[in-house]
Amino acid sequence: MHFFERRRRRKLARHWRHELRHARAMREDVASPEDLAQLDRAREELDAAARAGSPETFEAACAAAARAVARIRPPSRFPWLAENLEVAVVALAVAMAIRCFFVQPFKIPTGSMQPTLYGITFENQSAPGFWDRFPLNVPAWVLFGEGYIEVRAKNSGFLSFANRPDADGNWIAFVDRTPHRIRAHMPIRRQRGEFVRRGEVIASGRMRYGDHVLVNKVIYNFQRPRRGDIIVFDTHDIRHPDIRTDTFYIKRLVGLPGERIAIEPPWLLADGRRVTEPYAFRRMAEDAAHGYRGYLFPHPYANPRPVLAGPEDTLALGRDQYLPMGDNSGSSLDGRYFGAIPARSLVGPAFAVYWPFTRRWGGVE
Repeated sequence: MHFFERRRRRKLARHWRHELRHARAMREDVASPEDLAQLDRAREELDAAARAGSPETFEAACAAAARAVARIRPPSRFPWLAENLEVAVVALAVAMAIRCFFVQPFKIPTGSMQPTLYGITFENQSAPGFWDRFPLNVPAWVLFGEGYIEVRAKNSGFLSFANRPDADGNWIAFVDRTPHRIRAHMPIRRQRGEFVRRGEVIASGRMRYGDHVLVNKVIYNFQRPRRGDIIVFDTHDIRHPDIRTDTFYIKRLVGLPGERIAIEPPWLLADGRRVTEPYAFRRMAEDAAHGYRGYLFPHPYANPRPVLAGPEDTLALGRDQYLPMGDNSGSSLDGRYFGAIPARSLVGPAFAVYWPFTRRWGGVE
């Protein structure tokens, strides 16, 4: 028997052994004892023929295995569909288990962590370019998470705006009482009170989607959170009028249990000392050339009064409390406003940007 024939026989034997095992596993609880016995005999005959049988004996053993499998598990009309569906269900179950217990994806919605991580941003662009039309715009979106978007008037009328943005920071424009949702920071092309015709552009720009990160949900079961971790936490325990209690935030962990935290712009103070380690804290205080401004005091007219509103304020953390702050503290609603969060609110640290493929792709720190 030459090499290729032996190889073909080994592959064929492996295939039918798998089919016999699979048929028993799937139908053992409903099949008759006679059918199960036939499966076992077919398996024994296949093993014997694969070891020392002639080609005719091996082919007969494969045919007997096929009959035994068909008897206990009759072929469906679309076997390829059933097989692919089974693989898809198993893959989905594994992915859901990983997401639930080990690693979870999150997206950065705002600019509170810039320039370490970016939320959704806009660049001024009043009309689509050559590369902004389908399908030429697909590669830019898939690879770099960017594309031109616009909001056009659904009808004709005078333009007005809501008094304040919604809970997600988006503005609502009205054209003759018909609402139009405009994303936060999207350039607006028309003025309040201006008459616009149906189909005219109200707002447009080149949108860059926020960074999408992976969060390790397991590691805090084995080690304590560390200062400098970029953490995701839920907001269930936060009581502040501008924060929903059913969402997640991503900030940098700046204060640890038992510490007394204060701000000395642009430095953060822990127990009266400037925080310089890990390097991220020194970078935020000293690297203004790359967009960092250090730790600033909150807006002076914030209501209710922030926890760390000025140089006289110090926040004492309990033994089970942590303090989160954004790297872009001038535009971050963080622990300076609402205080510390309990350990049970921590989901885990972000460890990588998995999309889009910009200069920030990869590990985060």
